[in-house]
Amino acid sequence: MYTDKSVILKTMESKIMKILTSEASMNIIKVIGQFIFVVFMTAFLHWGLVNSYSQMCIDLSWTGIFTNIINLGSPFCQFMNYLQFEISKYYVTIWASAGVAIIAYFIGNK
Repeated sequence: MYTDKSVILKTMESKIMKILTSEASMNIIKVIGQFIFVVFMTAFLHWGLVNSYSQMCIDLSWTGIFTNIINLGSPFCQFMNYLQFEISKYYVTIWASAGVAIIAYFIGNK
């Protein structure tokens, strides 16, 4: 009885390994890896810009109310704020594109 289970497990293992090592599976794994890399890099850039903006352009003390008048019009601070805003828009676009790609993949493989 145990030999039958071991034969079945070895057969299943070989089939799974064939699927995982096939070219199509490798391409899917590569695309997923690239997607994860892009998501993390986008999130890291956004986080870095937000922290830099917070440190360089915002004074959290009570005098910040008055110094904000100067920093609000600073081209550097405006540029950093614009960059982080655009990166956050691209982040949403990346996830929406991934959703559309998954739907298109399943529709195309009917």
